[in-house]
Amino acid sequence: MNQQDDASPTAQLGSSMVSGPVFDFAATAMGASDMETVDRELTHLLAGFGVDHFVLYQATDKGGKPTGARLCGKRHDEWRSHYVEEDMAPRDDLMKSGKKSLMPTTWSRFQSEKKVSKGQRKIFNEAGEFGLKDGFYLPLLQPDGSMHGMSMMVQHKMDNEPRMLSALHLLAIYYSIAANRLGMSPPAPPPPPDEPVLTDRQIDCLQWMREGLTPGAVADKLGIKEHTVNEHLQEARRRLHVRTTASAVIEAINRKLISL
Repeated sequence: MNQQDDASPTAQLGSSMVSGPVFDFAATAMGASDMETVDRELTHLLAGFGVDHFVLYQATDKGGKPTGARLCGKRHDEWRSHYVEEDMAPRDDLMKSGKKSLMPTTWSRFQSEKKVSKGQRKIFNEAGEFGLKDGFYLPLLQPDGSMHGMSMMVQHKMDNEPRMLSALHLLAIYYSIAANRLGMSPPAPPPPPDEPVLTDRQIDCLQWMREGLTPGAVADKLGIKEHTVNEHLQEARRRLHVRTTASAVIEAINRKLISL
């Protein structure tokens, strides 16, 4: 086995052998006509370093409220569904950390350098149950004052070697540039509190939840993915200004949006 075969992912990310593909990705991000092409190229580049999942999302809206609304990326569907269903965004201190610093970090570094809240600790622990042991995070301030976040998640503890973080930092920046250039944007803000307009699909999901179905069973009924049901329910909770799906069902009944 030669020296190249022995090289760790960290060493490879910081080496000249990878700097070429990284800069090639920058060119793709600046020239691609669709996000599918950008996603495919980034997926291929990151796979060699154990990064299986990445996502760009709105960390906070322009008012500073945490949303966690996904923009694009190769997400971990099961973890995303759980994150949305448990309404973790308000407790996600890592996601909100961009208010104080725009420096990239990793989950392990964040935990060693910060006093981690009980809610954030629960998020890290539950992510681990889904096979996500560590990750890279970069906050990205937007012109309108909102904050986007780029996350790359791995099944092992990440090395905080500076060259690796620099390479991931560059990839995250250009991925965000591509998303902005190609018009990726977060969901529209909710309507005013006195007019909680729900979409037909959100109403369908709440109605079936009222009947006692699980999100998976609702997905089967509607012919959509379970994670899509969970995202409809998350948006319904947000528009109805409640924290749980059970509360959303009650509020929808009270407002005669769904039937008993």
